[in-house]
Amino acid sequence: MSAHFYGPSRPYGPSPRLSRRDFASLALAALAAGSMVPPSALSARAADALAGGGAWAPRYPLTPAPDGAGWDAFQALMAYDPQADADAPYFQSQVRRAHRIAPFAATQAHPALDPVPGVASLSDCYGPLAAGVSEETLMRRRYGAPLPGGVQVPRIFTYHDIVVGWRGTGMIPNPALVDVAHRNGALALGTIFQPDRRHYDGSAVPMPQVARKLVDLAAYFGFDGYFVNFENGTEAAEAQVLDWVAAMRDEAKGRGLTDFHIQFYDGGTDMDWLMRRRGDRPGQAFADSTMLDQGWSRYGGPGNCCSGAPVAPLEVRAYCLRNGFDPRAVAYFGFQLYPGPGYLGAAAPQVIHPNDGGYAYGGLQVYSVEDGLRNLLRVVRTQRALPGGPLGEPPGAHSDRRILGILERQFFSGQSQNPAADNAPDAAQAQAYLPNAARGRHRYTDHDPAAPKATDQLNLPMTYGVANFIAERSVIGAFPFVTRFNTGEGDRFHVDGAVVAEQPWYNLGIQDILPTWQWRVEPLAGATGAATADLLAVDYAYDTAFDGGSSLAITGTLGPANATRIWLYKTALTVQAAIAPVVQLVVKGQGADALRLGLVFADRPAAPVWLPLAGAPRQELADGWSRLTLRLDPYRGRTIAALLLGAATKGASQVMDVRVGEVYAGAMPGDVAMPAPRGLMAQARSTGTDSRRAEVRLRWAPDPLAAHHDVYADDGRGSWVWQGRVTGTAYHAAAVPVGGDGTVRLRLIAAPPGLSTRAGAPADIAVAVG
Repeated sequence: MSAHFYGPSRPYGPSPRLSRRDFASLALAALAAGSMVPPSALSARAADALAGGGAWAPRYPLTPAPDGAGWDAFQALMAYDPQADADAPYFQSQVRRAHRIAPFAATQAHPALDPVPGVASLSDCYGPLAAGVSEETLMRRRYGAPLPGGVQVPRIFTYHDIVVGWRGTGMIPNPALVDVAHRNGALALGTIFQPDRRHYDGSAVPMPQVARKLVDLAAYFGFDGYFVNFENGTEAAEAQVLDWVAAMRDEAKGRGLTDFHIQFYDGGTDMDWLMRRRGDRPGQAFADSTMLDQGWSRYGGPGNCCSGAPVAPLEVRAYCLRNGFDPRAVAYFGFQLYPGPGYLGAAAPQVIHPNDGGYAYGGLQVYSVEDGLRNLLRVVRTQRALPGGPLGEPPGAHSDRRILGILERQFFSGQSQNPAADNAPDAAQAQAYLPNAARGRHRYTDHDPAAPKATDQLNLPMTYGVANFIAERSVIGAFPFVTRFNTGEGDRFHVDGAVVAEQPWYNLGIQDILPTWQWRVEPLAGATGAATADLLAVDYAYDTAFDGGSSLAITGTLGPANATRIWLYKTALTVQAAIAPVVQLVVKGQGADALRLGLVFADRPAAPVWLPLAGAPRQELADGWSRLTLRLDPYRGRTIAALLLGAATKGASQVMDVRVGEVYAGAMPGDVAMPAPRGLMAQARSTGTDSRRAEVRLRWAPDPLAAHHDVYADDGRGSWVWQGRVTGTAYHAAAVPVGGDGTVRLRLIAAPPGLSTRAGAPADIAVAVG
């Protein structure tokens, strides 16, 4: 991958090893400044203010001063101590990685898929949907108010084993990305891109000292290791890099950091370098896993991509087995998807047989998916049509969010947007996947709206999705479990059904565990019956929410012939008499009484139990919401393997326009409140443009019982207005109302991870604006 992050910088070579020798004369000189922050970062402070962060926003760790004068990235790294950096706490992730439940084939969308291979991604945390702010600046924002045109917030993490924070933040991944990866049970890695030779050759400081520093960063900021991207070096330099990788792993192991992980990429496909065996550790490689360059599949993409020589996945498997590695867990085959995500369907069947267990030679490394989806969005805007149908609505931020949701589902769930469908290409689609007969490579070009070409990768259809190759993962293995279907963005913010802020916002770090399958919709009676097109529709809704910015919408016309089941969550919840668990749903809207909760039990997975919501004990809540309680006592000793929703009617057809704001499973919630947060401190100063508003920095003591904290401000008219939510112990608010006496008044409230306790008593503070 090159410095502009779109593809390998090395031209095609006969093999990775020869290419490395060919470039020996360039070796270390080309890398001397390789790990420095891109030049666009030099204007980060101004761009951050444009992005709504404020002039007093905390500076992202290890980024240069605004003028960049005298900046030396390596020296800055070695001198850096996050404990002495007042800005560092604002970028810590304190969400521990969730434990995943064991695979259970009976509830997989494709039961025959091998559950071991997974997805590793090179991911953006956020993406701008309009010009005006650099992507690098946006990547360094943990949360904020949307930019003009909106912000892209990813919503599907259920297939990921490794999430790499790829662009804009460097070694320390965005904490919001770490939060959501950990909440879904995935590893979160930072990126060491083209490391300065001083990292690994001992010329400035002993190499183990650098390794310790990098492990220190991961431990402090709460992520799990690094994607080490080393290209164009000599074989001797790569040997040093691998020793440095081993030193990081040994250091982490010595500290008991069991999740620490190094993924290695060198621009090639030679497994003897990518997963080189350690002579002193039989059966162990220097790295934990590797990404094979996209050239493994004979891909020839834009930007002189890709440099790796073609290699057969069966050969990769043979190498791994010869050396004691499980290829499904360590070898991730790269897919450059920035020009167009359709290439996954063209090449992934070489690695994993779609929809069944015929073969699985490794995992899938999906690269720049978010870029590809934004490229498709731009084409959709121009052509006024989505793949498979007309757009049907005017352009705008709300429309773009809906379209991106469709495109994201087509990539992950396949062209049907249903992960349980086979999504196979038809004859015309399969023809589009064929390589160039003369060159024997898949050769594609960037899309230029002014001069489109038949070879533009955006012309490749999205057919198979990730779900056709990778079995879904889940972390829902114990009570309590709660979700509010909060996707991490919204047009306003709700708490307990009430609107507490009207302004739009985004924060991936507070995204709930979203449904395992987006969207697995079937006839209520099973796979046969009404056509899928006749079933009810499900999607996220941003018109209302119970907690956060979104809810689950179930819409359509329900009649006797189209009873519908919606698979929500893969689980392993054993019903225990000791806690007498219940399931509670918070719902509103037309047709809610036609809903029923489906329980798939591990001992009889083909026979879901359906519990009607009509007649269940009901508690009326704010803004038309109702909480319905269903008891699980009759199922003691059984294990719930999936949670479903269903809808059916025996009478006349009825319109369904239901919102589900919460699903909770656990002991009946009690009346015990969380304690008030401790150690609340604040600093405030004028925004400089409006004396009625101030920027505020808040800090407080950690609380292991708190799932998150909400920040409110007194608006001067007797109301507390929500400012933000965060999972850590620090928050920067960009525009807090200032009272007539020149002070700001703030409130901090902790929330529990489940509903066994209520949100806590507030901690209040008043601060004079400096």
